[in-house]
Amino acid sequence: MTRERRILDVDDLTVVHQAGGRWGNRRGDTVAAVDGVSLTVDAGEIIGVVGESGSGKTSLAMAVAGLGRISGGTVTVSGVQVSGRLSRAERTRVQVILQDPHGSLDPRQTVRRGLRELRRIHPERTGWTTDEELLAKVGLNADLLDRLPHQVSGGQAQRVAIARALLLRPALLLADEPTSALDVSVQAQILRLLLGLRRSEDLAILFISHDLAVVRAVCDRVHVMLRGRVVEHGPTAEVFERPAHEYTRRLLAAIPGRRPLDPADPAGRPVQVTTASVPGGEP
Repeated sequence: MTRERRILDVDDLTVVHQAGGRWGNRRGDTVAAVDGVSLTVDAGEIIGVVGESGSGKTSLAMAVAGLGRISGGTVTVSGVQVSGRLSRAERTRVQVILQDPHGSLDPRQTVRRGLRELRRIHPERTGWTTDEELLAKVGLNADLLDRLPHQVSGGQAQRVAIARALLLRPALLLADEPTSALDVSVQAQILRLLLGLRRSEDLAILFISHDLAVVRAVCDRVHVMLRGRVVEHGPTAEVFERPAHEYTRRLLAAIPGRRPLDPADPAGRPVQVTTASVPGGEP
């Protein structure tokens, strides 16, 4: 990819936290949750970050989204350097899709009211489409506009969350475990949606996950994190088929022996893969 298409550039990023006894450290010590990480995401790319719980992937995601501290190095989104917490205007550049779709929506607001609030706060970025057209873009009918979050399924709620993110025309979509809370039959549908949007919208997507089967299905490149560092990275197929690092080999060995997700399956046949836990990872 050319520099003109570079959306995210993370260069030698370090995020330091109080250890609190983690990894055998004494309380009050510091630990580098992210330690010298560099990665890039270009327009139209989906880049995966994988690792067990405590590997640093969440701290990395928070720094990229402008929601967490940056102790060293730089994070640049569309040519603008992120330094700590972003302003309201800057926050539109990076939109986050969270693990719990219902938890990311206000339970008191209908879908329509939630979109209306975004339009009121960011009128300069949201006039490009109607609510009905926006929902159609994520595969939802307009009759969902007047429903509350508890009146829609998990898959529908995640599509609403994606629609809300798209409304702000972000440069980067940060997908943090976007399918792990969903039923198996719904996971592939959401992955197909993300693959379609990255093509139709030329979206750059940073995909955070502990589910290696999902990452293999959708990501162009992958970065494997262990205790704050990237221990291996490269094209996803190459890393998964010929892992160079022992840690990567252990993660791959933990995937149950089931066929991979096929988000491109046009028939939408049920998949046989559940979310695969990695050693020490989230359930």
